[in-house]
Amino acid sequence: MNPLFLYHILRYTLAILIVLALSSVGFSQTFGTSEDFNEAYSLLLDLEFKDADKLIQQLKANEPENLAPVYLEDLSDFLFIVVTEDQEQFEARKDLRSERLKALNRLPDSSPYKLLSEGEIHLHWAFSMMRFGEYFNGASEINKAFHALEKNMERFPDFLPTYKSMGLLHTLIGTVPDNYKWATKLMGVDGTIEQGIGEMEMVIQKSNQNSEYQNLRKETLFLLSFLHINLLNNSEALLRYQKEVEKEQGPLMDFAKASLYKENGRADKAIEVLLASSRSRDSFPYLNFLLGELKLARMDEDASSHLISYTKSFRGKSYLKSAQQKIAWHFLLTNGDEKMYRELISKVDEVGSSMLDEDKSAQKEFESGQIPNRVLLKARLQFDGGFYQEALKTLITSKTSDLTTTDEKLEFTYRLGRIHHELGNQKEAISYYEMTIKNGADSKRYFAANSSLMLGMLFENLGQNNKALKAFEACSKFNNSEYRNSINQKAKAGILRLKN
Repeated sequence: MNPLFLYHILRYTLAILIVLALSSVGFSQTFGTSEDFNEAYSLLLDLEFKDADKLIQQLKANEPENLAPVYLEDLSDFLFIVVTEDQEQFEARKDLRSERLKALNRLPDSSPYKLLSEGEIHLHWAFSMMRFGEYFNGASEINKAFHALEKNMERFPDFLPTYKSMGLLHTLIGTVPDNYKWATKLMGVDGTIEQGIGEMEMVIQKSNQNSEYQNLRKETLFLLSFLHINLLNNSEALLRYQKEVEKEQGPLMDFAKASLYKENGRADKAIEVLLASSRSRDSFPYLNFLLGELKLARMDEDASSHLISYTKSFRGKSYLKSAQQKIAWHFLLTNGDEKMYRELISKVDEVGSSMLDEDKSAQKEFESGQIPNRVLLKARLQFDGGFYQEALKTLITSKTSDLTTTDEKLEFTYRLGRIHHELGNQKEAISYYEMTIKNGADSKRYFAANSSLMLGMLFENLGQNNKALKAFEACSKFNNSEYRNSINQKAKAGILRLKN
C-alpha cells in the first residue's frame, strides 16, 4: 500500500475522531430548569397539555443536550392518563417509559436530577398501571421509584425536589395494613405517615423562599391536601393548608379547594369555586361529578345535569356507576318518582367498573332491587355536603313509620351520631355511636365499623388515647363488606398516630 495514501487515511481518521470527541463534549447531557421549563411545568399542572407540548418541543429543538423535556413529556403522559383514564392512550404511551429512562441515564452521576427523574418516571407509571388494574407491575415500579429516590436523598441530602415524592411514598407505605407489611418488607421499602408528611411540609416551607420551586410547592400542596382528606383526617392540618391552597389556581387546585371546603362543612363555598371554574371542569371531568354531588346534597334542581355531563365527557370507568346512582337519587328525592328511579338505577349495570368503593356500593344497590329510604338518603346527602343542621332536621322530624327494617333503624342511629359529632355535641355522638356498634356488630353494612372509626377519632381529639386505640383496633373485627378497605386503612393510620 502506498505510504502516502496510508498517511492521508490515518490523518483523516484522526480528524474525524477529534471532531466526534469535540462534538460529544459540546453536546454533553444536562438537565436544565430554565424559564421555559418552569412555564411548561406550570402549564402541565394546570392540565394545559397542548400549550405545554409546544413549549416542550421548542425546548427540545433549542437545547438538544437538555434532557429536562424528556421528564416533562413523561409528566404530561402521567397527568393526562390519570385525569382522563383513557386506556387507549395508556397502552399507546407506556412503552415510552423505557426509552425515557434510557435517555435520562445519560445524565452524569453528579446531577441530582438523574435519580430524581428516574424515580419520578417509575412513580408516574406505577400509579398509571394501578389505575388500570396492573397491580403487580405497579408494585414493581413503586419498588424501583423508592430505591432510586432513596439513593438520591443519600447522595444529595439538600436537594428539595426528592422530598416531595419520597414524602408521598413514606406516607402511603405508612398506611399499609399490618397483614400486608410482609409485602413492603419483601420489597425493601419502609416509611411512616409522620415521616412522609414531615418531608412534604418541609418542601412547602422551603419552597416558599425559592421562586424556582413554586411549581414544586403547588404540586406538594395538592398531594398533601389529597392525603389529609382521603387518609389522615387531620382537620387542623386541612385548615392550615386551606390558606395556602386558596392562593393557587388551576384545575387540580380547584379540586383541592372544593374538597377542603366540603370536608370542612362549607359546601356552598365549594360549589361557588366549581361553578366559577368551567374551564377546569372541561379539562378535569371529575370536577363535574363533585359539583353534581354537592348540588345534590343541597337539593338543587339542576344537580343531575352536572352528573350527566360527567357520564358523557369522562373517557374512563371510575365513578360512572356512582354518578348514575346519584342521578337516580336526584329523581327519587325531588320528584318521588320511583318508576324513573328504577329506570335510571338499571343503567348502573351498563357503565363503568366496580373497582372503587363508591362504584361497588352503586352496583350493590342496583342488584338489591330495593328503593332507598328517602328520609335516610336525604339526611345522608345533606350530611355529606356539610349541611348538618338540615340533616338533623330531616331525621328528627321523620316518623317512626318511615323506618321499617333493621338496617334502616341501624342507619338512623349512625346518622345521628355522625351529625352530632360534626356539630360538636360529643356526649350525644358517643351515645349514638355506641348504640350503633352494639346493634350492628354482626351486620354486613358499614355503620358499626365506621361508628367505631369515628369514635376513635373523637376520643383521640379528646386526648383519651386508650379508648381511641381500642376503637381503632376494633374496626377490622366487624363483618362489614361495604367500605371495608377504606375504613380499615383509616383505622390503621389512627393506630400509627397514637402509637408514635
